[in-house]
Amino acid sequence: MQSGGAELNVGCPGGGPGGAPAGPFRWPGAGFRSGPETAVDQLDAAARCETLLQETLDAVRPMPVWQGAPARAGARLPLPGRESELLWYVTRGRDILTVVSLPRRVVLVGVVERHWRRRGWMITSLDADRGRPGVTATTPDGYRLALRFGESGEAGLTASSPGVARSERGPVLSGSADHCAPPLPYVSCPYWSALV
Repeated sequence: MQSGGAELNVGCPGGGPGGAPAGPFRWPGAGFRSGPETAVDQLDAAARCETLLQETLDAVRPMPVWQGAPARAGARLPLPGRESELLWYVTRGRDILTVVSLPRRVVLVGVVERHWRRRGWMITSLDADRGRPGVTATTPDGYRLALRFGESGEAGLTASSPGVARSERGPVLSGSADHCAPPLPYVSCPYWSALV
């Protein structure tokens, strides 16, 4: 998915394409760039966010229908009294378009939580509220993921990077840190939309 573009997958099942450490974050040889200790920039971080989101959705069966959420990027100012360089972040997301019925919302959150735990990620919050459940996690390399439901059943999955270097290789979409609510779901699925 390109920065700022809309991406939509189709089908159910199957889907398809359609906390920051101090100082510059170092990616230990993950293949985004050559060399074992290369600084990660915003473009690398955006690609990592996209991978984390897709791996999460791939773990959900049947995969809900989704579309790419508005991409965001910006700077995180140093804490008062701390001398450090300005660090940048990116956030990528997926809006879930499949209607997830009230009884299935906790099930979806549970599937995602178990996937994240199996990956060795730290669960930082878990809300089992039947109407608006959610879960958040942090990866060992500092990326934060969240799955949240809104009041009307809208759901969003997001991945945010730790502080990284500003990209000098190309433009990175910037936007407000405030995220508008995901769109209301409208795609019916025999499993996720079931009332029992």
